[in-house]
Amino acid sequence: MIEEEGYRQILVVSGEQAKCQVYASQLSKNLHCLDLQDLSKASTYLGMEFDAVIFNAIDSFDPNALGIISGTIRAGGYLIILKPPLWETESLFLQRFERLLEGSKNIRYVDLSNNADPLRASPPAAAIKTRYASKDQQQAVEAIINVVEGHRRRPLVITADRGRGKSAALGLASAELLKGGVSNIVITSPSKKMAEVVYQHAKKTYPQASLTFLSPDELQQQKPKAELLLIDEAGAIPLPLLEKFVRYYSRVVFATTLHGYEGSGRGFTLKFFKILDLLAPQWKHCQLQTPIRYPANDPLENFVFKSLLLNAEPIKAEKIKQIKLEDCQVELLDKQTLLNDETLLKSVFGLLVNAHYQTKPSDLKLILDDDKLSIQVLFTAQKHVIAVALVIKEGAIEAKLASEIFRGERRLKGHLVAQALAANAGVEFAPCLNGERISRVAVHPQLQNKGFGSHLLKIMCDNSRVDYVSTSYGTTTELINFWNKQGFKSVYLGMKRDASSGMHSLIMLYGLSKKGKELVEVSQLRFSKNYYQLLAEPFKSLESELALLLLSELKVAEFSELSEQEQQELKAFSDHQRGYENTLHAILAFTVKHLPLGQLKLTTIENKVLMLKVLQKHEWHVVKDRSGLSGKKDVLKVLRQALAKLVSKGL
Repeated sequence: MIEEEGYRQILVVSGEQAKCQVYASQLSKNLHCLDLQDLSKASTYLGMEFDAVIFNAIDSFDPNALGIISGTIRAGGYLIILKPPLWETESLFLQRFERLLEGSKNIRYVDLSNNADPLRASPPAAAIKTRYASKDQQQAVEAIINVVEGHRRRPLVITADRGRGKSAALGLASAELLKGGVSNIVITSPSKKMAEVVYQHAKKTYPQASLTFLSPDELQQQKPKAELLLIDEAGAIPLPLLEKFVRYYSRVVFATTLHGYEGSGRGFTLKFFKILDLLAPQWKHCQLQTPIRYPANDPLENFVFKSLLLNAEPIKAEKIKQIKLEDCQVELLDKQTLLNDETLLKSVFGLLVNAHYQTKPSDLKLILDDDKLSIQVLFTAQKHVIAVALVIKEGAIEAKLASEIFRGERRLKGHLVAQALAANAGVEFAPCLNGERISRVAVHPQLQNKGFGSHLLKIMCDNSRVDYVSTSYGTTTELINFWNKQGFKSVYLGMKRDASSGMHSLIMLYGLSKKGKELVEVSQLRFSKNYYQLLAEPFKSLESELALLLLSELKVAEFSELSEQEQQELKAFSDHQRGYENTLHAILAFTVKHLPLGQLKLTTIENKVLMLKVLQKHEWHVVKDRSGLSGKKDVLKVLRQALAKLVSKGL
């Protein structure tokens, strides 16, 4: 019997809402049960433990909530799914979910329309309380403590599937360290809610425990001192940000879920391990494999993994050796085909999960159910999926509504880029055009940087019949360079950094029709005019390399020519010892006009100092620190020699 082995069970109750609710309540009356009516609140129960959970899926179905809540049920417990007699037939996701339910041997059904006999749900056996939930967890705690007590620059990476006690280990280790005299532990994760389990376990072990939480963006901006930095769900934080933390902090622990609803992106481990090999070659890895609330090979966990494709993987590397680009072809996938071909669906979703830290189970539902979303794939001659792009239709909004969006009076669901161009970038006609937004692009890890992704995008754009194609993403130099090579132009940079990614979102466009090309030109011109003014305010903290890369794309700002007097002042600064502040207008006007042209190659440090001081208007000490110079005198010296080069070309 699965009850005797401690396995968890799935009970499916179908019927009318009220009858299902009464039945489930009676079934679980002797159990410590969570009745989850509001699926959006599932994450508030992270770290808690229940004998049973009632998952009400009669009116709506949230895949992320299912992934979260299934991990809170302890050994011998029950997931009680409430469903209508028939789910909406137009939802391919629910058709697949129903098919998987019916195909599972370990699921018990109650059909209330047939006067079903009541089931019995016995309380699970009481768990034996021990200090650590598993030997794995104990070893993880010891490894975390060793990061603080051992040699510097030996970061630890903890990986685990959901429900293995990873976050609890962070809390238990924190408590031990704080009891032992460590006073300054900083923790970050994509959201504070995700870090609550760490707090709970630290407080339970050591009530006086105090941890400092900062979002990833706050952490990179403030850079507080820390005896230990804990990064939970590191796989959901962009790699460039993690690389900064590795460089800045000497004692750091990264923990991430391998198969989870968080959207970890398993390609993260491959890429991040390479970064650690370069920056901290003596880094350590600890993997937790033992479930802490239920036995291994648990039927409920297996079903959740299968139904949400949490363990989907790309095609094996050995099957795509010596692939030639000319033998590959791009196809638009039919969603019914995806529904009927589980292997194909796994290959597509496996690529997305591997490549993108933002991919979550809810994306599986979008892929199958959203009529505005299409899936373009690159197949090998053997029909193996090696690249995939998700494309969303946007725009075609009537002019009156577009004007209301432009004035800030309306905001529609969806149409991310089309609305941002009107409401934020100030291009009123943008929502009226037909557009396609590329929301995700994923290439097999063995074939990246070999032209396969570029080939997929080129064929897609060549075959598209819309006015423009767009993309929006968290800005990095690598991604800007990639999209530039595809012919896309930067047209709008978000004013605020995303709290979890620490990045500004960049919108890029590729014009196809005459109207689409006009949209690109108008949008880029507006961006060019605003960008220079914004560098000293919302983009003041923008990394100088990024700021310069964007600057190189933009049209030269319109500044009046320098007067003869201003030209003399500029030369007196660049060639002699005239003061910076007394020459500021001439320096700014000249830099804005000539720096983007790139006619004369400046050194990296010269470009950096011009950006930090002249355009972003940082204090002298900030310019000194960020450029690695020893003081104001050296900063001035670099400024003078950079401007001397520009003056020799421009005056």
